[in-house]
Amino acid sequence: MKDHVVEISPDLQEKIASYFEEMINENQKNNQFSNLKIGFHLMNLFIDIERSLEGVNIKTSDYQSVLLDNFQTLIEQNFKSKKLPKEYAELLYITPNHLNALCKDVLATSAGELIRSRIVLEAKRLLVNKEISVTEIAYLLNFQDASYFVKFFKKYTEFTPEQFRKQYYS
Repeated sequence: MKDHVVEISPDLQEKIASYFEEMINENQKNNQFSNLKIGFHLMNLFIDIERSLEGVNIKTSDYQSVLLDNFQTLIEQNFKSKKLPKEYAELLYITPNHLNALCKDVLATSAGELIRSRIVLEAKRLLVNKEISVTEIAYLLNFQDASYFVKFFKKYTEFTPEQFRKQYYS
């Protein structure tokens, strides 16, 4: 279940909170058996969570997980040069529709959105450095020109790059 989110019922949330409270109290006592008792509470916590998952159908198969991991790795390696899902689908030897359906089913977002999110993240990272101009950032991210980069950035962040920079440094 690598990188999956598990929803926990309100009843189990209360039980888990009480385990944490007991572990904190035990840690403060710091006596001879404190670590053993904390371990006991942790084991109960893990068992209760595991039991709550019995019968829960995790959607992702091994094939889907491998495809998504490979897609995310390819995004990391190529987001500056490849901006379209069809380019990544080619690298994965699947159709763009299959890639998009997989992303929507498992991650509840489109393949294109994952790519754009990574580009925006890198743009923000670069904008934090005042020494790099917006034009240079556009060039580094392989945009045709700075004005297209500004439009792209504003569309996905609601700020121009300069507004983002000012907000960051104010």
